[in-house]
Amino acid sequence: MSERVMVFIDGANLYMGIKYGLKQDKMVKVDALAQELVGGRELVRIYYYNTPTPSQDLAEQRANQKFLTRLGWIDNLQIRLGRIMPRTYIVECPKCKEKVEYKTHIQKGVDTRIAVDMVTLAVSDAYDVAILISGDSDLVEAVNFIREHTRKKVENACIPDKSWNRTLREASDKRIPLTLDYLTDCWLP
Repeated sequence: MSERVMVFIDGANLYMGIKYGLKQDKMVKVDALAQELVGGRELVRIYYYNTPTPSQDLAEQRANQKFLTRLGWIDNLQIRLGRIMPRTYIVECPKCKEKVEYKTHIQKGVDTRIAVDMVTLAVSDAYDVAILISGDSDLVEAVNFIREHTRKKVENACIPDKSWNRTLREASDKRIPLTLDYLTDCWLP
């Protein structure tokens, strides 16, 4: 009997890893990546987590919407969107002591949703193996719970750079470095 596998993708973590870790300005074919990771096992479902883009750039907004629309055509894929919250920081220049206001946005609800889905689906016996595509240390406790309280395995795939948290790697049953070679057949045209 083949292992049942679910893939949980932290979209922002994957995107940032590709952009800054691999120095690539490409988008991944999520279904191709999931199939590559699952191998000959049974792919039950893919969960893709992200937030709408906070960018005011119309081209970037269109590209983000195009990508999300493309995801909507993938069989057995569920999109889970968190929310964006504005964040303002006051930064003091160490030389001149002038205070500068820096505005940005942060993701909210994504890591929590990944953790809740991974744990509840493990407890309800929806999969045998979870493949988590993320390097985020916020997910360590979910991985530990699954491994300690169920008979499920957790594999962790991530771009091998500084954002792949060591504790998350060590908590997982298997580590899969998403290198340029590994992703060769997974790029969108």
